Order: sequence, then structure tokens, then C-alpha cells
Amino acid sequence: MVKLQDLRECLSPDLDDKRKTRFEVAFRSLGYQDDYCRYHYEQYIKEHNLFFSATQGELNNEKILNPQYYRIAFEAHCFAFFRAFHALIESIPYLLNLLIEVNKDSESRYLNWNTILEFCEKSKSHKDSVKKIKSLRGSDSYRELEHISNVSKHRRIVRVDSGLLSERSKARLCKEDLDEQFRSYEIEKLMNTIFDELHPQAIELIKSFMQR
Repeated sequence: MVKLQDLRECLSPDLDDKRKTRFEVAFRSLGYQDDYCRYHYEQYIKEHNLFFSATQGELNNEKILNPQYYRIAFEAHCFAFFRAFHALIESIPYLLNLLIEVNKDSESRYLNWNTILEFCEKSKSHKDSVKKIKSLRGSDSYRELEHISNVSKHRRIVRVDSGLLSERSKARLCKEDLDEQFRSYEIEKLMNTIFDELHPQAIELIKSFMQR
């Protein structure tokens, strides 16, 4: 795992205190987003199981017996997971800018993956890192994460069949709510696949920028 001290050592010695502080906050924020992802995943599993128990009349120690309550809960955690992980991935260019100083304005609205790529390609630097960025952004997991996050955040809540989220069900996410084909429409499987594929890539990408 990347450590803050390791990244500090890669900062320019001319970096002012304000920028150093923002860098440390940005790095810690990655950890917070990571914690949020794990929390929402765990709560999703919990509420999803309670939903099935409620629909089967098997809740004995819960005050709320209405399955709809648990449906709303697990759907909320489902989309919160994807949004938190998308926010984590999309915050990396901001961290990288603080590390390699692509843009002097660390709060620029135009800091993104393309900003980092254009700088590296123009300066012919960080060639291995460029490959890693393109690999991450070109992956099915990145495409799926970006799509489901943007659709659910900016356009509509994707309709979820209550049975979709279980391996024991053949129910499907309503495909007409998505504009792209997904590899799987089982949300738990999708969560695990996207996280397991992109998380280590993101860590290795950040580490690659630590190499002088």
C-alpha cells in the first residue's frame, strides 16, 4: 500500500506549505473513500439479506418488517458504493497534480485524467505511468463504474429488481435503464469485480509516479 511518507519524499522541495497540506488532505481522502466503499458494501449485504428475510416473513428480532424499507436501504448502499468508488478513482488526477505539479492551480476545475496524460506525453515523462492510466481507463471495470455512477447520479436511479442482487436468482437489472452492455447484472458480483480490478491498478498507478 502506498504510504503518505513515501509520497512526501517525491514532492518538490520548493512546494509551499499550503500545497503540501492540500496534498496530505488529498491522500487521506483516498483512504476515507476506500473506507466508505467497504462500509457501503457491508451494509448492502446486510440490508439485502434482511430484505429477503422480510419478504419471506422470517424477521423475528427487527422492529421494521416491511420489505420495502430494506429494499430502499440496500439500493441506497448499492449506489453509494459505486459513487464512492468512482469518486476515489476520479480524485487521483488531483493527487497526481499535487505530486508532479502539472497545473499550478491545485483547485483547477479542469484537472482530470486528460490533463495528466497531456502533460506526461508532451514532456515525454512517466511513460510507464501513462500506460497504466490508459490501461485503467480502457478497462471494462472503469467503463462500467463510470457509466452506472453517472447515470444514477445525474440522470435516473437505475431500476433494480429485488432478486437481481442474489446469486440464487435469475432476475435482471432493467437493461433499458443503462446505455451500455455490462458483463454482469448481479450487483454483488459487479461490486466485487470492479473493486478487485480497479483498486490495485489505482495503487500501482500512484506508486509509478513516485519513481524519479
